[in-house]
Amino acid sequence: MAKNVYQFIDVERIDPPKKPIMDRKNGFAEIYHPLTNSQAEGQADRCLDCGNPYCEWKCPVHNYIPQWLALANEGKFIEAAELSHQTNSLPEVCGRVCPQDRLCEGDCTLNDEFGAVTIGSIEKHITDTAFKMGWRPDMSGVTWTDKKVAIVGAGPA
Repeated sequence: MAKNVYQFIDVERIDPPKKPIMDRKNGFAEIYHPLTNSQAEGQADRCLDCGNPYCEWKCPVHNYIPQWLALANEGKFIEAAELSHQTNSLPEVCGRVCPQDRLCEGDCTLNDEFGAVTIGSIEKHITDTAFKMGWRPDMSGVTWTDKKVAIVGAGPA
């Protein structure tokens, strides 16, 4: 996965920059600029591929985070999106609204000393990039259940 064993030291955590306040205050578009492919690959390279990945266990849907970070590091965004959709039917949404700082990124081994891997931003980039490349999730294997979902409200509080 990693190009070198010190990638988390050599590559600092980079959060996507916010768009200017004047652009944000009169609209409902996303407030963060997207990562570039090279930024996503570089940030994914920071992952240590821990033997016991706390990020994966802290994630409520137990995403295969280290595995899709490895694919993103190699620039295999469609394969990463396929893997991401195996555990989460809406990773493109979770990459935007999930509180990663309290969940996967909060439990990242690098969090205290070097800054956690930017898991949420990479998750968003993986699916956005795959969609732009024409990829669509395969829903043929979905098993329907009697479970129902209610959506309350119109967005984040």
